[in-house]
Amino acid sequence: MYCQRKSQVMDHVIPWARGGADDMSNLVPACHNCNNMKNDKTPAEWWTARWLEGSWRGNGTPSKGGWSLGLQDVGLRELYLQGVEQTLDIIGAVEEVLKEIQDQQRAAWFLWNMPFDYPNGFFGVETYRGWCASRIEQGKADGWPDSRPTHLRNK
Repeated sequence: MYCQRKSQVMDHVIPWARGGADDMSNLVPACHNCNNMKNDKTPAEWWTARWLEGSWRGNGTPSKGGWSLGLQDVGLRELYLQGVEQTLDIIGAVEEVLKEIQDQQRAAWFLWNMPFDYPNGFFGVETYRGWCASRIEQGKADGWPDSRPTHLRNK
C-alpha cells in the first residue's frame, strides 16, 4: 500500500491501539517494514513525519535545508506544504484500496477471471496484475461483470 513492495501483512489504517476497527473496512495490505514504521500512527501522521525526516538536509535551522524533488534550501514551511500534498496523495490511495477491498463484485470477478489460483504462493498479486493488466482494465471498464457459470450465480 505505502511503498509498492510486496505486501506481507494487513495494516490497520486507523491503528487498533487507537480505536481503529479490526475489520476489512480498516485494513490495507502493507510490507512488514512500512507496517512496523507506521506503528500506532495514522497514515497522515506517519507519512508527513517520514517526508520531513527524509527531506531535510539543513544546517539545523528551519529557514534553509529542504532537499526534496528539486526543492533545495527551502524553508520548513515550504517543505511541510509539499509533504501535506504527498500525504493527501497517500490518503487518497488508501481510500481507493479500501473501496477495492470491500467491493464484493470486484473480488468475485478476480476469482473467476484470473488464470490459476489468484494469488498463490508461487505467483503473487503483482505478477498476475502484470500479466493480466489489459484483462483487468477491461473488467473494470465493464463494471466487474459476473462471469460465473449460470448455475453458480445467486438467483
